[in-house]
Amino acid sequence: MYKEYQPCALLSPYIDKYWEFKGNPEYGMRINILPDGCTDFIFTLGEATQAVNSSLTMKPYRAYFIGPMNSYSELVAYTETVHMLGVRFLPCGLSRFIRLPLHELTNLRISADEVTCFFDTSFAERLCEEDCLENRVKIIEELFIKSLYKHDLPTDPQIVFAIKQINRHQGKLPVQSLMEDICLCQRQFERKFKMNTGYTPKIYSRIMKFKNAVDLLRGTTSDNLLSTAIHAGYYDVPHLSREIKRLSGNTPYSFLSIPLTEEDVTLTYVEA
Repeated sequence: MYKEYQPCALLSPYIDKYWEFKGNPEYGMRINILPDGCTDFIFTLGEATQAVNSSLTMKPYRAYFIGPMNSYSELVAYTETVHMLGVRFLPCGLSRFIRLPLHELTNLRISADEVTCFFDTSFAERLCEEDCLENRVKIIEELFIKSLYKHDLPTDPQIVFAIKQINRHQGKLPVQSLMEDICLCQRQFERKFKMNTGYTPKIYSRIMKFKNAVDLLRGTTSDNLLSTAIHAGYYDVPHLSREIKRLSGNTPYSFLSIPLTEEDVTLTYVEA
């Protein structure tokens, strides 16, 4: 039902992946989308899942923008079929094509035409006319590659460096150390970071630490939960549990390779 595809080499510094969510979900099925530091454009090629507690109803044959998330997003399927195609941008990657005030768009799900004219009203319809995913991705990549050569929108090298350092250290690198490395004062660093990613450096680091913790939990059993928490950079198991609950909506046990009980796994997760 959910599949991911890698971008071409020319676009891989900016686009994390393309993804497709297609199938016949159980009516009322709930899905938690986890924060990952990225932003998405979504094309509804048919019916779509809907965000809980959102005023936006995603309609077929439209394009939508999903801003950077600092917590999980709960979706629910109210239709018999779902077909969505997404483009997920790496942090700072979107700025290579489109300048958006990401700090103003955090946790928002809005129509694409409210933030950019990059995708005109007929673009989603054009994707729907293609009969396979490969052709749809080809159309999307042709548009982005054309934009690379047509517009000179360089990414901010200081922020790109900071993001790489945070990712490399799995969110455990002190923000003060980053500021010293790129020679920016705290106020200037946070302003530039928020404009380019939608997050403060502290919150982005927190999300990267959470992502690493989830990856570690997926290879962990309940017997060594404490060592996993310490390795991920948390003080103890309660500290880990609070962060996992806040950012995913569930307990660490739902991610374990061997859950404690079936009751711990109550939701189907699609990691974004």
